[in-house]
Amino acid sequence: MSERVGAVLLVVLAGGFLFCGVGAVLPSWPDNFKWSSNGQPSGYNCLRILETAEPKKHTWRDNYFCWRDDKDDPGFSWHTAGHRYAQSLDKYCVHIYEDSDPHTWGDNFLCLPRNSYSLEWSRRGPISGLECIKWHESRDPHTWSDNYLCGKYKIFLKY
Repeated sequence: MSERVGAVLLVVLAGGFLFCGVGAVLPSWPDNFKWSSNGQPSGYNCLRILETAEPKKHTWRDNYFCWRDDKDDPGFSWHTAGHRYAQSLDKYCVHIYEDSDPHTWGDNFLCLPRNSYSLEWSRRGPISGLECIKWHESRDPHTWSDNYLCGKYKIFLKY
């Protein structure tokens, strides 16, 4: 007879906040996340980040935002035509855009469950005081070299 025991979720923020509960073991921010502009990396589950209005030569078709595959799915979703639907599903959305890029990035959003991660987008370099992951597509000439998804350091521990 096997007994199934739920994982205890412990969340520690850099600001000293602590949250405990039973549930999934989510990826820690930013340590268990990765940006890839060259396909899905081994050892990761990923969400494809694609703006279909981008020309094929800018190679956005192989861009992914990923988390370690030994962690549970953080519940992110990508929306290229606004975020109203995702917000109705009890998610909050981060506006992902590069105002120098003419290919309809103004309506793209990364959405995630409320009360999970607290993320912010920067198109002008890392945000001071936050842990950031660079989103870069080297073949897109529209200043994607200084774009970051940032958040407070957050650890989910199983015990």
